Order: sequence, then C-alpha cells, then structure tokens
Amino acid sequence: MRLIFLHNLACVFHDAAFLLSDSHVKQLLCADAARVNKWSQTPESTILKLNMALREPSFRSVFFYRIKNGHRFLPRSLTSIGQLLLPRVKTIEIGGKIGGGVYVSHNFSVIFPERAGDNLRVGPGVVIGRVGERSPKIGSNVYIAANSTVIGNVEIGNNVIIGAGSLVCKSIPSNSVVVGNPAHVIRSISEKDMNEIS
Repeated sequence: MRLIFLHNLACVFHDAAFLLSDSHVKQLLCADAARVNKWSQTPESTILKLNMALREPSFRSVFFYRIKNGHRFLPRSLTSIGQLLLPRVKTIEIGGKIGGGVYVSHNFSVIFPERAGDNLRVGPGVVIGRVGERSPKIGSNVYIAANSTVIGNVEIGNNVIIGAGSLVCKSIPSNSVVVGNPAHVIRSISEKDMNEIS
C-alpha cells in the first residue's frame, strides 16, 4: 500500500513536469510512453499512459533524460522531487539526441549515440558509445539486442536488427539483420522482423 501511495505521489510531480514541458518534449515522451504501453490495453489518456509507463524502472530513466534535456527549470525541479519518491534506474545512462519511441527493455545499458531516429529499442547490457570524439549515428526502427556494442564513427541505417552479443564497429546499411563479432549482414529484414522493431 505504501509503495502504491509513493508511486501515485511521485506521478503527481512527474505529471506536472510533463504538462509544463515544451511541446517537443511532450511529443517525445508521448511516443516513448506509447511504445512502453504498446502491448497493454491502456486507455488513450496521455497522462494515464505516462503513469503506467512510469511503473517501468527503465522508462523512468528515459523520462528523466527527456525532462533534463527540455531546458525548462520548473519541470526539471518537479522531476527532481519526484525522483526522491520514485528514483530512476542508475544502471541506465542515456545521452545524445534520440527521437521518440525509445524502449529500453531492461536495466544495465549505456546509450550515448550522437543521434538516433524514432523507435530505438535497446536490450539489456547494450553499450552505444564513442571512440575518441566520434559517436554512432543510428537511424529509425532499430533494435539492438542484448549485450551488443555499437561504438565509434559508425552509421546504422533504418530498419536494422543487431543480434545479441554483436560488436558493431563498421557502418550497417538499412533493412539489414546483422550478427557477430565483428557484426556482419546475414540477410535483409523481413516483414516478421519488423514486428520486433516497431
């Protein structure tokens, strides 16, 4: 009962932070929350979807990343208060410029692309990072499976699945499934594969 009360109280602060954010941040958060709630029967209310998504510890990290990058003082302050009641997951680090619909399926990931498009899905233990001053550029509709590493000055196209345990240190074309260390293309993406991504 106490946990439900704390969650609901934290959601009041997070909801206020959401409502006071600029329209671009709201739009990104709506896409992120919709992705988390994709398989649930959550009603269409934006605030309800957001509160349902905030139950997921990995989503809270995405939420705080979005609000922090929104550059408005009051939403960041409200979120800071909410974090005291419902903390973010400290094992997920997020940075860079990332489009809407981010889904971090588990904890323990480092996600720092230079930029990433919409619908980025990240499994547990994924590292997306830089080598020197260069970070990866990732397209839209990309799924990076568990324990994969994407580093350096690489470009990942649109509609790409990177298989579990892969090391990506060279650019990957669009519409590809890649696996291995180093990662290599094994086939083109199929309609069934798109269900994993979207």
